[in-house]
Amino acid sequence: MIAIPTEEEIFSRLISNYLAIAGPMNVDEGTIPYDFLKPVSLEFYYAYQFIQALYYALWVEYAEGENLDLAVSVAGIERKLATKAQLTLPQLKFVGIPNSEIRAGTRFMTEGISPLFFVVPETVVLDSNGVGFGLLEAEQAGAAWKITAGTTLLPVNTINGLQSVELLGNLEGGTDDESDEELRNRYWQKVRRRATSGNGAHYIEWALEVPGVAAARVFENVDGPNTVRVVLLGQNGTSPDSTIVENARRHILSQRPLGPGDDGIFVMAALPKVFNFYSKVRLLKNYSMEEVTASYKKALQSYFTELMEYEDVEMASRTIIRTKTGALLHSVSGVEDYDELTINGEMTNQTIDSFEIPVVGTVTLEVMI
Repeated sequence: MIAIPTEEEIFSRLISNYLAIAGPMNVDEGTIPYDFLKPVSLEFYYAYQFIQALYYALWVEYAEGENLDLAVSVAGIERKLATKAQLTLPQLKFVGIPNSEIRAGTRFMTEGISPLFFVVPETVVLDSNGVGFGLLEAEQAGAAWKITAGTTLLPVNTINGLQSVELLGNLEGGTDDESDEELRNRYWQKVRRRATSGNGAHYIEWALEVPGVAAARVFENVDGPNTVRVVLLGQNGTSPDSTIVENARRHILSQRPLGPGDDGIFVMAALPKVFNFYSKVRLLKNYSMEEVTASYKKALQSYFTELMEYEDVEMASRTIIRTKTGALLHSVSGVEDYDELTINGEMTNQTIDSFEIPVVGTVTLEVMI
C-alpha cells in the first residue's frame, strides 16, 4: 500500500524548508513566499497522485480497465469480450404474401422508448402458403439482447408482402464484456491453481476462457472411468444457455490433451436452486431499506458465486452457512443489527447438490423494533 501526503502537508514542508534557508519571516497568505510555494505544493500533490495511480496500475489487485488487461496479460489471460445473441434454429416466423422475400440484413426492433435492434442474417422466401422461417441475431453484443420467445418485434422499415412476424424461440449466446472483477478473479484462479496435463484445474481454466462462463466445477470419473464432467455457472449468477454450454464443450475438447474421447467429456449448465432470505434489521440514520436490501442481495450473489469455485470431487454437496449470510448482512453499510434471519423459511444451514447453482431469490428485510 502506497500513501501520499496531502497538499497541506506538502505545503507545510515547503514552508519549513524555505524558512530554514531564508530565515524567519512572514509566510501568511498574500506574502511572496506563500504565493510562490502554494502553487508548487499543488503541482507536487498532483504528481504524487499520478505516481500512486501508476503504482496501483501495475498490480492486478488494484488495476482497472486497460491497466488490468495489461497486468493479467503476463499470465496469458485476455479479457473476454461481449458476444451477440442469436437464434440457433430458424424460429422467426414470417407470414405474408406467398413468394415474398425478407432479405438478408432486414432489421427488426423491440417495442418501447429504448428499443433493441436485430437483423435477419439470411434471406427468407415465403412459401406458397405465405409462411417462412428465418434466423435472427442482435446488432450489438451483450446479454440484454437475449430476448425470449413471444417478444414483439417490429420491422424498422416497411417490408412489402410481410403481414406479421413472430419470435418462436429464445435468442442465446449473448454475453457482456468480462468485468474487472470477473477478470481479476479468473487471474487469481489461474495463478493459484496448478493447472497441468489436463487435471481438474486445467478443465476449469479452459471453461473460464469461454465468454459467458463465470465459474466452473469439475468432477472426474463420476460418469464412469476416464470421464470428466464440467458444471458451468453463467454471468451474474445465472445458468448459462445451451449455446454457451456448447461453446465451452468445443473449446475444452480443442484444448485438452489426449485422454477420454468426446463421449467422455460432459459439459453441463448448473441447475438453479433458489434461496429466499428474510430478516429483521435495525438501520443507521440516513439509510433506506431499499438500498440496504440491494446491497445485501449483491453480497449474497458474490457469496454464491464463490461456492461454485473448484473443490475436490469428494465434495458431494456444498453448504450455505447461515451465520456467514448473517455476517454479510451485518457488514452492509447502514445495518446496525439484525435478527430472525431465515433461509427458505428456516434458521439452519442449507445444502446445494454438486450440480446445482444457488440463486438468490427474494430478499425481504423488515424494520427491527
